[in-house]
Amino acid sequence: MKKLIILLLFIPLFVFPQKNTFPYITTSSPLTLFSTQDGETEGIWSFSTVNPYDFKLRAEDSFTVIHLGKDHPPIVKTVYGTIATSIIGTPSMAVSSDGHYGLVTNHNWRGFDFFDKLVYPLDENISLKEKRLNKDTIYQLSNMIFVVDLDNSSHPVVHKIHVDDVPVHILAHPDGKRFFVLGHEYFFTYTLKEGKLVELAKSKIPYGQGCFWIHPNGKNILASRSKDWNSKQTKAEWFDIVGDKVIYKHELEIDSSVNSDYQVMGGILRISPDGKKALISQRTYDNGIDFADILIADLTLKKPKITGVIKQVGDGIESFAFHPNGKMAVATCLEKRKNSLAVLDISSENPRVLYYLDAAGGSQGIEFSPEGDKLFLGSPAHGRIEVYDVRGDFELTKNQKFIKIGYGHNSLSLGPRYNSIND
Repeated sequence: MKKLIILLLFIPLFVFPQKNTFPYITTSSPLTLFSTQDGETEGIWSFSTVNPYDFKLRAEDSFTVIHLGKDHPPIVKTVYGTIATSIIGTPSMAVSSDGHYGLVTNHNWRGFDFFDKLVYPLDENISLKEKRLNKDTIYQLSNMIFVVDLDNSSHPVVHKIHVDDVPVHILAHPDGKRFFVLGHEYFFTYTLKEGKLVELAKSKIPYGQGCFWIHPNGKNILASRSKDWNSKQTKAEWFDIVGDKVIYKHELEIDSSVNSDYQVMGGILRISPDGKKALISQRTYDNGIDFADILIADLTLKKPKITGVIKQVGDGIESFAFHPNGKMAVATCLEKRKNSLAVLDISSENPRVLYYLDAAGGSQGIEFSPEGDKLFLGSPAHGRIEVYDVRGDFELTKNQKFIKIGYGHNSLSLGPRYNSIND
């Protein structure tokens, strides 16, 4: 009888094979991560060991393409000097719906005094007209959009254009055909034809400078905008998409029941995948004085407005991501030396912070995998994409493995691994 019991104990090991584990980061489906890096970040915070640092830019702007899958180690390539990009702005850019192209903007607005100390490698006495005439010119203080081939192993820039505005943010439309860009004076609408940007529309807006997100319905845009981030509140506003045009509708009012307000330099925002709500950061920098709130917008209303708030989440709030389960969201909290990741319960009647996790310094872009089993977070200070494993509805565990990228990470975008067979 004892021998039989021992035999039965071992049977499951053979009948039910154990899940394969690999000594590297895997994903359930083939994915591509597109990270961009701003060399100016190194000049400001001196993340490297280059000493003494005299504010001369030594690090070129760069991007990193990361291919992930279920049965191979991450395929990673970082390319320097072929794009320009800025950490001043939003922590997300665009990937085409098929995963073939990554699109990134750069702009000349800085808004902080410490950027004035930087010495740029290109002679900035060259006139803007001269720079625009030379379509191959890439420089830190340019207003440009770049298209990167994510499939080609050398990842060439296949198209780049100068823009007569300040393009602070670019996103892909849910239709998989169009891309929208927010500037200071206009919303631009583009499409891609054989990897080249073609302008479809140019929509005048009262003013820009901020962040936006396209509603999953493809008919609306939620944007944060400010005339002057140094002195004015950054407010959330609602737009309609009519054809290829973007039409301003109204500011999102804050309901009288909400004990919070818009602040200066707020406005990083994101709409939930179901389109019912949006999270809006009250402040996007660390002031070392108080904690910022997260404002919650109800987008199901005929006239969307701010109806909720999560109080005192962090010193500053830089970015958001929603888990596919619709219950959990995360926010990166900016702090003086080391960041934290706030895990949020957004399914309860009163959304709340559940707990915090360590995150590498200056955390910017953040994305869940489509299946929701992984969370990726980019760090400019440590030159890496950190990985968190997801268990259950609300449990995140920091993986000791990470993906190495260039210093100065400023945005992270995610898309499917491109398959040319489908062309």
